[in-house]
Parts: sequence; C-alpha cells; structure tokens
Amino acid sequence: MTIKEIEALSGMTRANIRFYESQGLLTPARDSNGYRNYTEEDLETLKRIRLLRTLHLSLDDIRAAGNGEKDLGDVLLNHLRHLKEEQNGLVQCQDVCEQMCRDHVAYNTFDAQHYLDLMDMPRHTAPPELEHDTVPKVTAPWRRFFAREIDVTLYSLLWSAFLALVIGVNISEDFPLDASLSFLLLSTIGSLFITNVIVLLVEPLLLTFTGTTPGKFCFGLQVTADGGKRLTYREALRRTWDVLRKGYGFYIPIYWLIRMYRSYKACKNEEILYWEEDSVLILNKGRLPLGICVTIAFIPFSVILQDTLNQYAAIPPNTGDLTVEEFCENFNDTQEFFFIERQLNLPPSITSGIAGIPDSALYLDDHAGWAKRPGTPYINQNGEYAPLPEFQFTEKNGVITGISFSYSVENENVKISSYGESMALAAVSYLCAQDDYSIQPDTPEEIFSRIKEHADFFEDFIFTDAGIMVECDFNYEGYDLAFDSYGSAVLEPVYGEDARFSVEFTMKSAGMAG
Repeated sequence: MTIKEIEALSGMTRANIRFYESQGLLTPARDSNGYRNYTEEDLETLKRIRLLRTLHLSLDDIRAAGNGEKDLGDVLLNHLRHLKEEQNGLVQCQDVCEQMCRDHVAYNTFDAQHYLDLMDMPRHTAPPELEHDTVPKVTAPWRRFFAREIDVTLYSLLWSAFLALVIGVNISEDFPLDASLSFLLLSTIGSLFITNVIVLLVEPLLLTFTGTTPGKFCFGLQVTADGGKRLTYREALRRTWDVLRKGYGFYIPIYWLIRMYRSYKACKNEEILYWEEDSVLILNKGRLPLGICVTIAFIPFSVILQDTLNQYAAIPPNTGDLTVEEFCENFNDTQEFFFIERQLNLPPSITSGIAGIPDSALYLDDHAGWAKRPGTPYINQNGEYAPLPEFQFTEKNGVITGISFSYSVENENVKISSYGESMALAAVSYLCAQDDYSIQPDTPEEIFSRIKEHADFFEDFIFTDAGIMVECDFNYEGYDLAFDSYGSAVLEPVYGEDARFSVEFTMKSAGMAG
C-alpha cells in the first residue's frame, strides 16, 4: 500500500505515520525505487497504536508491549489505575461534566445514554494524543523559496563561468534584434536543460555530505532523513528530482508558475509535500536576518559577476605577441562574440536577413583578406557603397607592432557607411590581447562601445590603453549625414558639390607615437 492508502485506512495523518516510524513502532518495507510499501500487517499495527493512544497509553508502554517486554494485560491494568487517579483531569470528562451542569441535570431524571454518547469518541475523530505524535512540520514557504533561488542562481553562475571562461561564449542576455528565432529557441531550451542537470548533479551531493545547501544554510534550513541522519545519495537525488518535477515543473514557462503556486498553497496548509515523504526539514529561526542580508546582497553580486565573466569571455583567444594569422583569428572570434554577422561596409538595412535567409557576412582569412563566410550571400551593391578597406600591418620578426587601414575617395558617387565596427573589432582583437591589458578600468565592451560611439558618426578619436595608442582621423566635405531605418549613419554625396572623404585608422605602441 502507498502512504495515501494507509492514511485513509488507518485514520492517521502522514505526519503521525512518519512519527511512529521514527519511534521504531513501525518498520515498513521499501520497493526497488526506495519508496515505502505498507502491508496489511503494518495497517493492523497502526490501528493498534491508534486504539492504545486513544486510551491514553504512553508511547513507552506501547513500545514495551509491542516488543514483548511487558504483558499488554498488565500494562492496561496499571494504566486503568492511573486513569482513575487522573480522571478529573481528562479533557473529555471535563467537557461532559460542564455540559451536565449547564443542563441542570437531576440524578433521578437525566438521560444517561445521551451523555454516554458524548463520552464515546466519534469514529473518525483523532484522539488528542495523535495531534502531538507528529514530526514538526516546517512551512516557511518564503524562506524556502528564496533559499532555492540563491542555490539556482549559484548553479547558473557555475554554468556561466564554464561558458565564459572555457568556451568563450557571450553570456549576455542582450541578443541582437537580427538573431534568428531558432538560436533564441535553442538558447532557452538549452538553458532550461542545463539548469536542471546542474541542480541534479550538485544538490544531492551537498545534501548527502552537509545536509544543506548554500541558500538553505543562509536561511537556517537543514534536510535530514527520518531519525536525524544524513540522507543517502540515492535519497537526496530522489528528493531533488521530485522538487524539480513537482515543485518547479522543471522551470518550464507557465507550468513552472502553476507548480510553484500549488506547492505554496500546500506548504501554507502544512501539508507534507511530495518530496518530503522520506526526509525531514529542520528550521533554525535565528538565521532569518542572515538570509535577508544575503538575498539583498546577492542580487547585485550575481549581476556584477555575470558581467565580469562576460568581459573575460570577450578577451580574444590569442594573447601576447600576435602574428597576422593570430590577429585574424582574434578578429573573427570577436566578431562572432559581439553577434556581428553582416558585411561591415554596408548598413544593417541592406544586410539584414529576412525570411530565414542569413545576412551577408565577411571574415578575415589567414592573410587578412576579406572572404565570404560560408553559407551566407555576398552583397556588393555594385559600387553604391565604399569598399571595406584592407588591414595593413607593421611587423618585427613576424610579430605585429602596428595595424592600420585607410580609405579615400574624391568626386565619386559612392555612399560611405560607418567603419565603426571594423575599428572596434580590430581594437578588441589587438589591444585586449596585450600582456599589459586588464579589464579594469576599460572592459572589452567599453572599448568596443567607445570606438563605435565616435566612428559611427564619423568623429575623430584617440585614446591609449595597455600601451597601445588607438587613433582615427576623418576628413570629408560635400557629404550629408543621413540615417537609415536602423538608425545607422551613412554619408551621402551632395549633388553638385565636390565630395571628398578620407579615413585613417591606426593602432601602434604608445612609445612609437609621433
């Protein structure tokens, strides 16, 4: 029989049954999955306990009679004498006496059967002793919720650290508008799957060896097996699995909210939750201030840590002295990290993919030449826009000492899209690879944004970081600054005027400047 079935047949609550198990009065067998399997003999044992506790026998007397240390007849005789001595203190007798007084009964005329019926306990009413024979139930739903949120956030940070520091993935949630629907969908599904896997891997180990988790510790919560022992790994794994399945619905959107609401109501009603059948939750109320402080501090801490991990992920794969080939690898990796999948000399309005067709995209080959990325179209616009300049390198013993590109045009009917992304990607790929570079005070994203903020509007800039001076000079006349539907700036030649444009972008050691 299951726990629900034996509850109904015995007239006891689940908390009663578990209490008698912890006292050694009941020892149910377990099936292959580790769940309790109650027999008819277990049911009869519970009925005997219920009857004897209804007669106000102590647990010690019941235990002694059950294991043969005392004869039940002797126990009952001793108990009967005790009841007679304590009869005036019995709550039920007191209630009947009070009722008889209110009724102004007379000895020769009162209805004895009526009061005898009041003395008889209703069939399905639990005796007062059963109300005390229970394992203390910890509710505290909000403590438990925030404790688990701290734990889940920590598990997510572990995954983020792996993605950022080992794989080098951009873990920012700010996906570009042109990111494909399939990418976003896979990211959501992948995140849900990984979160569940990490919880199942880490939490059972913590419960087995420490009896708690970081979040539970902060809020004074501890999980034990019946009798106060630590959970075995199998018990902890099953408990964690049931929490994910019944308590959180595996974090599946909408379904997660439904499961959380039902668990909250059950917890408030002091019900034994599904995953609590084989474990006991203990609460140290004095830890509440610590839990509140940790929760308040943990929110900004996790945001800062996520951003820091993301900045480390933005550092290019090749660092130190770079060859041309290593710079090109850095450039392509950085372009992918910042979700720039487009032809860099054209505005987004032209290269934006539609109806599942990918954007046009170029990458640097091993010799720093622009090549079409496989699987994407190539859009050259038939000379409507200025071409993408080639990078030039100064080298010493095969090591890059400077990088530059330049472009100029005069009296030609060409539009000029911003070269900001090309400059920003090159700066992160080269400057952030230097041995002297540190993400503080200038993170890769800050360097990237600083360059784009100026170059996207054709403004000159110069700055030095990690011993590298980055400089850009724009010169133009006869052009109007226009903006396309994506808000991207484009220089368009003014009809009838002499149009001249030039740009020169350089990166070199600050000691070589001048």
